[in-house]
Amino acid sequence: MFKIKICTCLLLALAAADFASAAMPLSFTVARDWLYERSDKIKSSEANVQSKQETQKSLEMLGGPTVTVQAFQIAGQKKIDINTQVPSPIPLPGLTSFNVGLHEKMSLNGPRASATATWPIYTGGKISAAQEASKYAVDEAMAQKRADVEDLDAQLAGYYFGTQLAVSIEKLQKDMLAHQDQELAKAKKFEKQGMISKIERMSVQVQRDNRHREYLKAKDNAKVAKLQLARLLRDDDFGDLSTPLFVLNVPLQPLKYWVDTALAANPQIAVIQAKADQASEGVKAQKGAWHPQVFAFGTYNFIKHYQTLVEPNWIAGIGVNFTLWDAKDRRASIRSAEATVRQAEAGKAEAINQVRTGVEVAWLKTKNAIEQYKLSASTVKLASENLRLKSKSFGEGLATALDVNEARNQLLQAEVGRRLAAFEFVSNYAMLHAIAGQMSEFMNAVNNRQVIIEQ
Repeated sequence: MFKIKICTCLLLALAAADFASAAMPLSFTVARDWLYERSDKIKSSEANVQSKQETQKSLEMLGGPTVTVQAFQIAGQKKIDINTQVPSPIPLPGLTSFNVGLHEKMSLNGPRASATATWPIYTGGKISAAQEASKYAVDEAMAQKRADVEDLDAQLAGYYFGTQLAVSIEKLQKDMLAHQDQELAKAKKFEKQGMISKIERMSVQVQRDNRHREYLKAKDNAKVAKLQLARLLRDDDFGDLSTPLFVLNVPLQPLKYWVDTALAANPQIAVIQAKADQASEGVKAQKGAWHPQVFAFGTYNFIKHYQTLVEPNWIAGIGVNFTLWDAKDRRASIRSAEATVRQAEAGKAEAINQVRTGVEVAWLKTKNAIEQYKLSASTVKLASENLRLKSKSFGEGLATALDVNEARNQLLQAEVGRRLAAFEFVSNYAMLHAIAGQMSEFMNAVNNRQVIIEQ
């Protein structure tokens, strides 16, 4: 009984190990989740956002008071020498005044401890400019994170569906090779029966070997595509890809919609706009250097035993600081900040132009891919029927092996063209959404059924 239990446990453990080793199919949605969890680029963007947010928090109370506590030990001495004539309080003959002298050495030795508070009242706009700039720095970091995410989404779409394309072509080449193996066997049989010549049988052999080389090339391409996807996802053991290539089966939204959406939501434009806003605050901060600085201050001494006569117990007041001369050229600083604003504005104009161009190119390629895919259906159907007839004629001795091979190449070209059109659609459709900042809408297209599925 004990042995039976041990065997049962071993069998269950082996079954569990086999189940664990079998990788589950990987959908595009799950791959996207993995990418978000594991991407170092996203982690870096998130850390940058957190850094800017913490900086913004650190500046929230910048206009408030600053209180410091000081403690120190002093060693020193103050010598007092006073000689003066003091009028006599009682007028006497020949004595109208008398000399008074004070000769004292006062020790300054001892500890000191005090609290000092300063409170800026007016800084010429420097504080508000710094606070606003920090807010725009957060906006920039968040926009950059969105840009990084959109870029990774488009990259994932290219790698994921590129792998699907490579695997599909590998399977297609494998099927073609299997058919040519059958034809080679048939040609060898016909040669023995004297129905075809040795040269024709050798021609079939050469065609089969060429197909085998193409299959091996397609197999290597699929391995490379899987490797690239694995490195992007930081996972070497994912299963078969379960989201197939697809083509949109509803009308593509007009170009104007995509251009308007991109100009409103493109994250790179938002990044440059945030930079421009920060530069504008920089101009305000530099102009503030020409204004007077008004502040309140106060000091309270905790240790009074060692104080000299001139040291106050406490002191408070309001001060004004106005810089008459600065070692730094304040006018040049303002011009520098204004030039930064112009640079950001020019960069924004260039980014808008690039976004327009990117949207127009991606939209045209997407639209063309849809048309190419739909037009390829009749080509595939004709090539498939032609191969069927040529193969049948070859079996009856009415067609040569070259005729069959030509028909097969036509079918292969048509099938590959259809798959390429589907891949061109998916990759450009993803890029269109990424530029427009609408990758969530692309995910809806992946998950809904308003598409033509390419098997």
